[in-house]
Amino acid sequence: MKKALLLLAFLPSFVLSQEGPADVPLPPARNASDLAGTLKFANRDRLSGKPEGIDENGNLKWHADFLHQPIPVKPSAILEMRLQGGEQPKQGEGHQALLLLTNGDSLRGQLDALDENHVTLKTWYGGDLKILRTMASDLEIQRSQQTLYSGPEDFDSWVIEGEKDAWNLNSGALSSTKGAGIAREIEAPDRCHIQFDLAWRSSLRFRVLLLSDEGETTQPDNCYDLVCQRRFVYLRKRWVARAAGGSKIVGQANIADLAEKEKVRFEFYLDRKAGTIALYIDGRQAQVWTDENPKAGTFGNWLHFISEDFYPIQVSRIRVSPWKGDLPDNTEVLKEPEEEELDGQRIRLQNGDVVVGEVGLVQDGVLAVETEFCKMKIPVDRMRTIDLSQGDYEEPIRKKGDVRAWLREGGRITFRLDSFSKDSLKGYSQTFGEVEFKLNAFSRLEFNIYNEDLEALRGTSNW
Repeated sequence: MKKALLLLAFLPSFVLSQEGPADVPLPPARNASDLAGTLKFANRDRLSGKPEGIDENGNLKWHADFLHQPIPVKPSAILEMRLQGGEQPKQGEGHQALLLLTNGDSLRGQLDALDENHVTLKTWYGGDLKILRTMASDLEIQRSQQTLYSGPEDFDSWVIEGEKDAWNLNSGALSSTKGAGIAREIEAPDRCHIQFDLAWRSSLRFRVLLLSDEGETTQPDNCYDLVCQRRFVYLRKRWVARAAGGSKIVGQANIADLAEKEKVRFEFYLDRKAGTIALYIDGRQAQVWTDENPKAGTFGNWLHFISEDFYPIQVSRIRVSPWKGDLPDNTEVLKEPEEEELDGQRIRLQNGDVVVGEVGLVQDGVLAVETEFCKMKIPVDRMRTIDLSQGDYEEPIRKKGDVRAWLREGGRITFRLDSFSKDSLKGYSQTFGEVEFKLNAFSRLEFNIYNEDLEALRGTSNW
């Protein structure tokens, strides 16, 4: 044991080296079912290999090709573990539920049950997760369709145009500290739906570039560029076709919510061939623009967020999915006095209607609801949100040995790491009790997450 620990301290520089750029690729997995990864240490060193479990002393067993046996690594020395490889299940039929927790975590799965004590999700990575209702803050139902991207979950997959410390990833949100752009390429079909939450302070000044052909500049040759200056927004198209090109204003809009609020949800419905760009704010249609010549230009799949100096922004809950071509109805947010007097869960449907009642089990994708007037069954994918704001809230107690695990499909889970193997790990949280997770569900595990001295090394800050 002592020899192995000494070996770690004296590994040659070509194996354990100072951390380089954030986008250094992970070592390739040998087979699709194999997991490989990289350990990042608190002293900025990194070590490639693969996890082998935890020994009887609580040390992580880590194997590298140049070692004849795994070496033990103390968790207190680890900043994070990045993983790739492992077989991923195909997205099944049915809805997807996004459950937000009081500590900032978020879980995905299929809604199985909801009562006054628990929210139950069926997941492929942790089985049935029974989450305490007091530790759940919001529940969003996403329609049954393939999700192309859900995040942000991995900072290294984003490209920053400008100073590298201008953006950081913290608690599932991209936050800017100065004027700069950040971009990610997301393969999307001709018709796609792009949505995200945007928060700002005092006054909104930012740009979002859609279908850009280049990620390392805030002025790509081809893109749709939405410019927001408080309540006034305008959409500009830039394109280059062969030896010619141009720039023109497609349209503009005056959106009161952008001057009156400091957080909204942006949604874009894009049809490349028809030239349709529809903008929705908080579920309400703000503007529908039409590009009269959508074939002009060579557009790509880059999505950019661009902040200005002195006007920081925060972007979270990004989701990109296919779009069938029909624009949704506006979401009417009405507060009727009689609704406030009804007991039960408030369920908002995709068409804006509201149902209030006691909810039961979900069978075959249908939720049983009993209101004061009748019993009904509602297909889960017809629902938009279920209000969990009533009642008391609490956050789980922080435990020594807690890790923050980032799901590849989006979201994160915080729990005390109890045991570890090549294929799975076991942990405990007040939120959902003891659970065994599939290791290939995670892209990253962060250690020592309550050590404030290490937050700068993770590229995070309090926005």
